Parts: sequence; C-alpha cells; structure tokens
Amino acid sequence: MPWRALLRTSGALWGLLPACVWMWLFAHQPDSTVTDRYWEAATAQTTTIGIVAVALSAAAAAWEAVRLRRSRIADGAGAPVRTPIVVALSQLRTVWGAGLACVLWTLVCVSEWAAGAPGAPDPRVIGLLCLMILAYTLAGYAVGWLFPGVLAVPAVAVATFLWLSYPVALEPFWLRQLNGTNLAECCAYDRTLDTRALVGPALVATGLLVAAVVAIVVRAWAARLAGLLPLALAVLVAVPMVDPLGYDPTDSRDTAALSCAGTSPQVCVWPEQDDDAEKFRTWVEDSAGRLRKAGIAMPRTYTPAYSHPTRPDVVASLVSALMPQTTPACAADEGSWAGESAYGPLAAWLELTAGARTADVAGRFDDGGRTLALVHRVRKQPVRAQKQWYKKNRAALTSCGVKPELNPDAHSGGDA
Repeated sequence: MPWRALLRTSGALWGLLPACVWMWLFAHQPDSTVTDRYWEAATAQTTTIGIVAVALSAAAAAWEAVRLRRSRIADGAGAPVRTPIVVALSQLRTVWGAGLACVLWTLVCVSEWAAGAPGAPDPRVIGLLCLMILAYTLAGYAVGWLFPGVLAVPAVAVATFLWLSYPVALEPFWLRQLNGTNLAECCAYDRTLDTRALVGPALVATGLLVAAVVAIVVRAWAARLAGLLPLALAVLVAVPMVDPLGYDPTDSRDTAALSCAGTSPQVCVWPEQDDDAEKFRTWVEDSAGRLRKAGIAMPRTYTPAYSHPTRPDVVASLVSALMPQTTPACAADEGSWAGESAYGPLAAWLELTAGARTADVAGRFDDGGRTLALVHRVRKQPVRAQKQWYKKNRAALTSCGVKPELNPDAHSGGDA
C-alpha cells in the first residue's frame, strides 16, 4: 500500500496522540517515586510506561491484517509476486514507525527524573522495549490474519494490555519477570538491573516473534500450531533463569563506582550523589564527632541511599545505620519481645546526641511527647550514666533474654 494511503488509514497513527498523552500522565502520577538523577532507575520505567504503546501497536497491526484480509489483496490475485510476510512488513511500516515514536517519547517522559545525571539511558532496556513492540506487532498481525473480524482488534489490545500489566500483582514471582514490565522495581543507587531480568523477557518476546512469523507464512494449521514450539521453548528456558530473582529484577551495583573520603566513618557516594557529597561529609563528620564523645562506636563507612540531603535526614540515616538491622527470634511472637519498647527512645537519644533538633525528632513520635520527655531526662544524666543506659537498652534490642531498663535513674551509678 502506498505511503499516502498508509498514513491516512493507519490505526497506529490515529492512536499515537492519545497514547502519548496517557504515557505522560502515567509517568507523572503524584505517587510516582523514582530514584533521583539515576539513569538506570529512570530508564527502567520505560517498559512500564510503554505498555500502552505495545498494546496500541499490537491492536493496530491486527486492524491492518483484518483490513488486508477483507480486501483479498493478499489472496494471490492482487499480490502474486509478494509472500505473506513481505506483505505484512510493508503493511506494518507505519505501525512500527508509531511504535518507535512511542519509544522515544517514553525517554522524554522519564528524562526529568535523571536530568543532569552522569551517564545515559540504559540501551538494554530501550532495546528490550523495541523488541517487544516488534514482537507484539507481528503477533497482533498474525491474530488479525488468522481470525478476521472486528473482535480480533479489541481482543488483541485487551490481551496484550493484561499480559503486560497484570502479572506484577500475581504469584509465582517468576511470572512477573517474563513480560518485561517488572523492571519498574529498579533501582536504588546501590542497585542495577540484573541481566537475567532483561534476557528472560527478551527470550519470550523472541519466541513470540518467531511463532507469529510462522503463523503468517505457512498455510496449514498443523504447521501454525507447531510454530508455537519456539515460544514454549523460550518460556522453558526463561523460567529457571528468572526464578532465582523472585520479584526483584535488580543486582548489586559495582562498588568501584563509589567515591569515598573521610574517616570513621568514611563517607562514600555514588556518581549521582557527587553534587551533594560535601554536605553529606560535613554533616556526617559533625554528627559522628558528637556521638564518639558520648562513647558510641561509629561504622567504618556511611553510604547514603538518597540525594538532596538535609541535615535532619543525614542525622536520621546515620542513626539508622547504628541501630540493629535485625530483630531477635522472639519478635515474631506478638508481645514476646520486651526490647521493642526501647527502640524509639534509643533512636531519639542517638539523634539528639548527634546534634538533631528536638523539633525534627518530635515528628517521628505520636505519643504525646512521652518519648522525648524520657530522652531529655536521660540526657541530663552524666555521660557515663547515659552510656550505660544506652548499652543496657541496646542489648535488649538484639536479645530475647535481656529486658530494657528505660528509667535513667537506674543507671546513674553504672560503669562506663
């Protein structure tokens, strides 16, 4: 079909503007949270934002196949020289063009999340999205070719949309790793996309593409059904590959990218946090110095998980690193862990000792000021008594056999 006719009648072009509007609105939902200034995290969102683009391409391809089948151009009389796949490739030019435009638009949608960041969009994710559009477009065309009728178009659109969007809410977890849209779980600064999370859906998309080509090219239904074998094989290979990932498509990022400075603790930042490095190091150094004077041992390193810091945020995150990261076995039984009551007072005491303002700490507690009143009583005690209070109650956080003693007067004569 001539370009002029394709441009005038292509369903993909008519749906391009609504699709782009939907992608922009989806990317800018009020509750959208993407790690700031990190291209890996931003690019990972493109496959989720692009769900509507893939569904549009598949439905538009089905529409083109239905129209072609009804016109009988490809039955032999109208195009005796061209094979069915050549006809399909010619008919789908505008669909793939619209799909490529949508891929580029997804990058526009996510670019503000990574504006000014080092690096560039992850080409692996963009390649996967392009492969998905290619595969689902051919699959949609195959359905429209084999099952002519108006119902083929909405059936393809709904089936594609559900497959790409719904498994994220399902178990087993490996199921959500097969469609290519679970990448949106990526990434904090210390994480990167696991290669298996990209290869798995790429295999499934490739298997679907091969099955679609077979369905378009051959005429015998037995051969068309045999064409599903590559898709089944792709799934059989992909499932054991992605199963160890669970729901998480990420892997640890190479720590060679960290930039570290200072001592006790050494402050390490990722390239995306370089602009904030001086703030982190200044505030951590000040807070660590105050805590050391109170007898608190510092961790060897401090690596923040966020950017654009404020002093209260830095103090709170440093204190969080000092608190126990696991709970004892008895914590699983409600009411069995006596040490739980010590967590809030210890965290508040550490923050105030590290230089936090009372107003910043108060917002973390909704108990009528009782926790802060207790902590202020503790801080009026001698340094040795405060240290003993801290040691005793911290031990209660990690042991089922140690009961907390929050009364500061009980430690006034304790040893350091």
